Amino acid sequence: MSSLLFSKHSLGQGIQFTGSDQPIEKRTSATFFADKAPSFHRHFTINFDLQLPNNGTIGYIIRIKGHNENSIYNLYYDQENGHAVFLLNEEGKTNLITMRIPLDKLKEKHWFPIQLHCDLQNEQIRLQIADQPEQSVHASFPSSYSPTIIFGRSEYLIDVPSFALRNFRVGNDEKEIVFQLRESQGDKLHDATGEVRGTLTNGTWLLNNAFQWRKQATMHSSTPAGSAYDARKKSIYYFNRDSLQIYQLQSGEIRTISFLQPCPMRLKLCNSFIDEQEDRLYVYETYYETPYKGPTVASLDLKEFIWRIESSDYPQRELNHHAAYYLEEDRKLLLFGGFGQMTYSNDFCYYMLQSNSWSTPMTATGDPIIPRYFTSIGRSVVNQKLYIFGGMGNEAGQHIVGRKYFYDLYEFDPAANRITKLWELDRKENLFVPARGLVIPDTNWMYMLGYPEHLTHSHIKLRRFSIQDGQQEELGDSIPIYSDKISTNAKLNFDPHLKQLIALVQESNDDIQSTLTVYSIDFPAISESELHAFPGERQRRSILPYFFTLLGVLSVAAAVYIFYKRHQKKQITISHTPIGETKLTAQSWANRVYLFGDFTALDKRGRDISHLFSTRLQQVFCLIMFHSHAAGISSKLLSHLLWPDKPKDKVKTSRGVAINNLRKVLTEIDGIEIIYENGHYRVEFSNIGYCDYWHLKELLRNGADILSPEIATILERGEFLLGIDDSVFDKAKHDLESMLIEAFQESMLKSREQRDWYALFQAANMLLNIDPVNEFALENGLYALNKGNIETRPADFYQRFTEQYKRLIGENYRLSFEEIWQKAT
Repeated sequence: MSSLLFSKHSLGQGIQFTGSDQPIEKRTSATFFADKAPSFHRHFTINFDLQLPNNGTIGYIIRIKGHNENSIYNLYYDQENGHAVFLLNEEGKTNLITMRIPLDKLKEKHWFPIQLHCDLQNEQIRLQIADQPEQSVHASFPSSYSPTIIFGRSEYLIDVPSFALRNFRVGNDEKEIVFQLRESQGDKLHDATGEVRGTLTNGTWLLNNAFQWRKQATMHSSTPAGSAYDARKKSIYYFNRDSLQIYQLQSGEIRTISFLQPCPMRLKLCNSFIDEQEDRLYVYETYYETPYKGPTVASLDLKEFIWRIESSDYPQRELNHHAAYYLEEDRKLLLFGGFGQMTYSNDFCYYMLQSNSWSTPMTATGDPIIPRYFTSIGRSVVNQKLYIFGGMGNEAGQHIVGRKYFYDLYEFDPAANRITKLWELDRKENLFVPARGLVIPDTNWMYMLGYPEHLTHSHIKLRRFSIQDGQQEELGDSIPIYSDKISTNAKLNFDPHLKQLIALVQESNDDIQSTLTVYSIDFPAISESELHAFPGERQRRSILPYFFTLLGVLSVAAAVYIFYKRHQKKQITISHTPIGETKLTAQSWANRVYLFGDFTALDKRGRDISHLFSTRLQQVFCLIMFHSHAAGISSKLLSHLLWPDKPKDKVKTSRGVAINNLRKVLTEIDGIEIIYENGHYRVEFSNIGYCDYWHLKELLRNGADILSPEIATILERGEFLLGIDDSVFDKAKHDLESMLIEAFQESMLKSREQRDWYALFQAANMLLNIDPVNEFALENGLYALNKGNIETRPADFYQRFTEQYKRLIGENYRLSFEEIWQKAT
């Protein structure tokens, strides 16, 4: 049997199908063998893995058509009384097999196999789903069968569930065709050899989910808060003294529970862990700055949501950014390291649930660990050993001596209280600290999150290290983080059932209020090179078709150019207007770059040359411009932001190529130039070149009216950097948003004082376009509607705000229309 084998690494890939919850034209169809179907004799088997939808959609999963279409078979999915119902049909004739399986059982499996065996000789078809008994039935087949296989939408069959497909293969003893479905883009379906054997419409490639961190939810707290992941319930807990927010990872639902009685202890850093035996969430503090008499450990019943005081004992030692791991079998929490009162720690101590007390600090035997903080700990799911990685500190344990970064790994045996050093890496550039939580799914690799804590605005990267020798690899894209305060932290969790890594990123700008953002990425995560590695045909193809195509394109281009030159009749002249604006007498703009709405660039003739700006060139251009109001951006910072983990020599080459390419593109635009001076790059505009972002900043700096038509025209183009979600732009977006919010708020105060109700409402309305949950804008907009003769209905204005509030915050706005209307009036 010439079967094409695939690795376990491919198991996480596949296609996500859009189902009947979307318009017909957006539903997914994957067609295999439409042009040239393989012929099978005697028998053949179709195998694939399926993941059921979470949105309740039902419909056709697969359709099998023979060459002459005399007999067509389909598999239909339905839900009924808590059961998944699969119906194998001979299309247009009769139902052949019906299988009912408890829905919870299949969703618990996450992915499950389906097998359709077509016996051509004995005219029989057999169906097996998951671990259910196989069912068979008589079916009419010719002696030779050439199937076209369609998943999802097919011709007039438009009812489609939102399922996911992977590991599709079809064959028999003589041949088997395997589809790894490891593409990351495009509409072609390649078999394992790289040959195109089908087409995809409206599908989402799941390979991207193994590279891109997906933002799942964002939650907010106005008081100190903590977070934890419960793998049993697939839930994230985000708690403060008064309430608990629960995000359910599979359904995407967020619910908020207000405690009948608040947490009995004073929350500060809100360190936490979950005890599965009692189904309780434990919260603890190790230190308070001022004298404190009260509980230091409390636990929350995760069924009744009632707090219980556990202990008033605590280490009385400030241990910021310590490493912690809960030993479930021993029912005790292990702590290592930490920083406080200008010292670093390398002590171990335990909180014991049985006695509700802390042990005295102790030092382990074996290889010593230099005092440190920002270290991380995890446990291998295979050998149950604990591993301690990295951090910052020094041999003296004194902060005043200065700190160094460590990239070393230790194995710790808590029973023997013994440390064994495995390896240490010498890393001089692109320094980072590990986030909380090491994921160690086997005896080979350790996964961790790292970020440069010394930068206010930076990004988190996922890395894996070999446990044997420290060999490392960077995986996935990045997660933005604001790391200016001590309470900011990130945690890495692994859900082996969902096959996902889950990152909890908690950020604060004042160590009081905070925001928790939940991200996930499919496991095993992949590198950027793996993202684009497939497909690739093994056969070399003739270049003649490409040659003749290129020749044809060049011929057409030459003809168009000659036609253009012969018919060019006008010379467009430019007259100048203030602050870099340009006006063309042919009523067409030129020499312009737009960053609001879609990124758009127009050359000196007014032609759209946006396509010349690759994603990398857009990044370089924007980063340089965002720093150009000052001295510019240093080559070192530019390199760190765009090539954070490349070797120094390769970064220099990449930066040089990018700058040269950008300068080449900008030669098509008059009045915009890249200047390099004193080790810094900056964008320089003459009064011919124009950029809407630069022009808006100049207008605001010069005190222009925020309600002026000129500013309104800029903002009406759409969101700033629309569709560009790179974390390196977070600061620029935040700064511009803050400037606009401040300007609109000042305008509202002025308009209210002058009793200009129309201007007040206009400012409030425009502010909600930028900050949809701004309560100051809501109140002033309603006040203007109450005082002025404005057509907009107050209830509609309020409804717009509450709908956005629910979508962004995840909970209903606390004030009813009557309450906020009374407050505003």
